[in-house]
Amino acid sequence: MNSVMTLNGLGMRGLAGLRARTHEEIRSLRLARENADLMLENTRLRSEYDDLMGSAETWIRLYEAALERANAATAECARLRSLSRD
Repeated sequence: MNSVMTLNGLGMRGLAGLRARTHEEIRSLRLARENADLMLENTRLRSEYDDLMGSAETWIRLYEAALERANAATAECARLRSLSRD
């Protein structure tokens, strides 16, 4: 009986180790999947960031062009006013 209990104890330790390895493998796979998801999300966000930066640069150029035209119009108005006063 004592030898049977010893064999059962050894068998149980092997199952406990197997269960721990399986748990660690599952955890490792879950973390690998999460890492892959984060990499995809990061790639998507970088692409969106690049799109937004391109749009922002375009709007800035449009704003600067409109501001330049407005300043030119203001200068022309001031010039015309000074001519009409003379």
